[in-house]
Amino acid sequence: MATIGIEYIDHFAHVRAAGAISDGGEDLSCPYYIAEWFGPILADAGHQVVFPLRNHAVNERDMRDTTFGGDDDKIADSLNLFLMITHGHWGDRECELLYDTKVDDWIGHSKKWRFGGSCRMKWLMLFGCYSINGDDITAHHSIFQRLHLFCGAYGDMYDSWTCDDTGSDLADDLLAGKTVSDSWGDAVLDWLVANHPMVISVEREWTYNNGNVLWEETVIGCDHLLGVGAVLSDVKPADQYWMAANWWDGGLYG
Repeated sequence: MATIGIEYIDHFAHVRAAGAISDGGEDLSCPYYIAEWFGPILADAGHQVVFPLRNHAVNERDMRDTTFGGDDDKIADSLNLFLMITHGHWGDRECELLYDTKVDDWIGHSKKWRFGGSCRMKWLMLFGCYSINGDDITAHHSIFQRLHLFCGAYGDMYDSWTCDDTGSDLADDLLAGKTVSDSWGDAVLDWLVANHPMVISVEREWTYNNGNVLWEETVIGCDHLLGVGAVLSDVKPADQYWMAANWWDGGLYG
């Protein structure tokens, strides 16, 4: 069974009051429903949901690697699956996440993330805008220290009432035996607003097969939730040869 952690931020009054951002930072409605419906479904199925943390119980050190002075070994990288929901932005060749509590910074910087180093985290899931650079996924290579999949977005992700069931849909898909990648794409796609889910991975050389990719042998094409289906072994940094991606588009507005 998997150990799962959830963090989300839906109110940003403190960061707005501090004048730390020039635009954005609007309060959100869907993170509460996504997080609070995701965790209990998985817990009822026997998975260990070790925490849901929200708003001022969350800060950017939770995802920052210890080599950069962070606490990821106690929080994000102590888990098999970590779901984070907040405002996202693509900055200087990195994902930037907005927080409403400042310990060292109001902004989380993906250049300071290194996941899987503890051999724990397999799947990082970020529900927020522009967490993945769809034009250059290699910009994210440094976060993959045995991390299997980074599930995020290559464009906008909307705070719509139609997205409230994203968490329950995601949990249901994972438990039904869909791959982690397909579960993310299916759950995040929305019938009304144009969300842009994307999943990226690092892969071994032999799966590239001279350009004739053996998709069913890749991490992105094989990984399932622990206890539900097949999970490939970690791809150590020395064995990382290429990066794979899946992406989806849909919705009527946005």
